[in-house]
Amino acid sequence: MAQNIKPAAQKPEDPTVPKTSSKKMLLGIIGALVLVIAAAAGWYFTRSHDTAHVAEVKVEPPKTPIFVALETFTVNLHGESSDQYLQLGISLKVFEAENEAKIKISQPEIRSKILQLLTTKTAAELLSAEGKTQLIKEIMGISNSVIGIVNAVAHPVLLPVAHGAESEAQQLAATASAPSAVPASAPVAPVVVAPAEKKGVVDVLFTSFIIQ
Repeated sequence: MAQNIKPAAQKPEDPTVPKTSSKKMLLGIIGALVLVIAAAAGWYFTRSHDTAHVAEVKVEPPKTPIFVALETFTVNLHGESSDQYLQLGISLKVFEAENEAKIKISQPEIRSKILQLLTTKTAAELLSAEGKTQLIKEIMGISNSVIGIVNAVAHPVLLPVAHGAESEAQQLAATASAPSAVPASAPVAPVVVAPAEKKGVVDVLFTSFIIQ
């Protein structure tokens, strides 16, 4: 008598065992987390190094000014009245010790040139604020030229012209009316000239200013 042989029942899948695709996904997530952690650690150490480097940079302190006092000037002023005179005390401001030494060595020449300048001034000129400002500029120019300092300027300067030549106003008018080599329609880039660093005598201070 033939026996009916039943096929062996298949063992049901264990739900706790992850499939292959789930394992791959888990490994991918772990790998991504590792990369993120490594990148964050690298950024942290790089930033710490840069911060430490910046902290090591030393900021140069501002220079201390040096004031060189000249002997008091007493001169007769130019003008209709010959009785008016000026008594002037000044100090020259510098930042370099070498220029201080140059001024002290060259003081007789500086004083002589300043005296010549003062004798050309009138009381009306020197009593105005504009006159005093102009005097400061002229004394600075004299002092710097004597000690061999020439400060560059950021604007053009018209030099004096010979007798019979065009006046300064005519020079400016001719320059403004001259045809430009650049077409009017072409865009012109602005030119910015950085001011030169001042050296030598950078200021003149009045310690006394008496006109009688």
